[in-house]
Amino acid sequence: MKKLLKNRWLAIGACLALLGGAAGVWVLLHPASFVVQPWRAQQSVTGARFVFGPYPVDADMHRLKAEGITTIISLLNPRLPYEASLLNDEKERAGRLGIRVLNFPMGSILGQRFGADYERNSRAAAEAAIASQGTVYIHCYLGLHRARSVRDYLEQHAGNVATRQFDGAIEHGRTPRQLANERAQGLFEQDDYDGALRELASVQPMDYGAHVLDGWIRLRRGEHALARDAFRQATGMAGARADAWDGLGFALLRLDDLDGSAAAFGQALQLAPDDRDAMQGMAQVYYRQDRTEQARALLERLHAAAPDNAEVNDLLERVKAPASAPR
Repeated sequence: MKKLLKNRWLAIGACLALLGGAAGVWVLLHPASFVVQPWRAQQSVTGARFVFGPYPVDADMHRLKAEGITTIISLLNPRLPYEASLLNDEKERAGRLGIRVLNFPMGSILGQRFGADYERNSRAAAEAAIASQGTVYIHCYLGLHRARSVRDYLEQHAGNVATRQFDGAIEHGRTPRQLANERAQGLFEQDDYDGALRELASVQPMDYGAHVLDGWIRLRRGEHALARDAFRQATGMAGARADAWDGLGFALLRLDDLDGSAAAFGQALQLAPDDRDAMQGMAQVYYRQDRTEQARALLERLHAAAPDNAEVNDLLERVKAPASAPR
C-alpha cells in the first residue's frame, strides 16, 4: 500500500514537472506574454539612427517598419534553443517587410554574461550599426543588459544624438488609435481591404500611420486618386517619413503624373537614400521617360542588393533590350 502511494506521488510529481517545463518553454518563446511583460523594456532611449529595445514581436515589427527601420541587429544567442527559434521567426517576419537582420550573439541569462565572445560581439554589433545606412534597431531578449552594452559603446563612438521614444507595440498602454491601426494592418496583410478600412475609420481622427495604410489599401484596390489623396494627407503631417512619399510616388505613377511621381520618389530618397521602394519607383519613372541609363543604374543597384526580385529583373531586361523592342 505504501509502495503504491509512493508511486502515485512520484507520477503526480513527474506530471507536474512536465507541465512546469512546458510552461517554462512557452514563456521563453513568448517574450511579450503577461509573465515576461513586467521585465520587458517598455521604453528605450533612441537616437536619430539607433533604436534600443526588447525582442520585436509581430506588432512591434510593423511599427519598426513604420518608424523607418531598415536594419535590425539581434543580440540573441542561437546556441540557446528558445533564442534560436525566436531569431528564426524574427528573420522571417523582417524579411517579409524588407528589413535586414544581422545577428551578433551575446550570451546572457538573467543579466549574467557568459561566453568568450560577449565583449567582442558587443563592439562588432555597435560598429555594424554605425556602418549601416538608415535607422537601426538593436535588441536582445528583454532590451536590458545586452542592448545596454551595445548602447554604451555607441555613446562613446557615435557622438551625441537627439533622442526619442519607442515603447513597443504591446496592447498594454496602447491607445485605441494605435490598436485600430494594428488590427487594420493585420487585415491588410490578409487581403481583407474592406475590413482594414473599417478598422481605420473606427477611430477618429486618423493619424499618420492610418493615412499611410489607407493609401496602400486604396492603391491595392486600384483607387489611385483616393490613394494619392491619402498619401498627400500623410506627407503634409509633421515628421512625415519616406513611406508616405513612396506611396504618393506610386499613386501618381498610376495616374500618369510622371513629374509629380519623380518629385515624390526624390523626396523619399532624400529622407532614406537606400529606400528600395523609392529606387524601384524612380526607375519606373525614368523608364517611362526614356531615361534608360538612369533607370538602368538604379535597377542594377537594386538587382545587386536583391537578385531574386522578379519585378526588378523584368524591368532591367526591358531597359537592356534594343530601342526597337516593344515596351
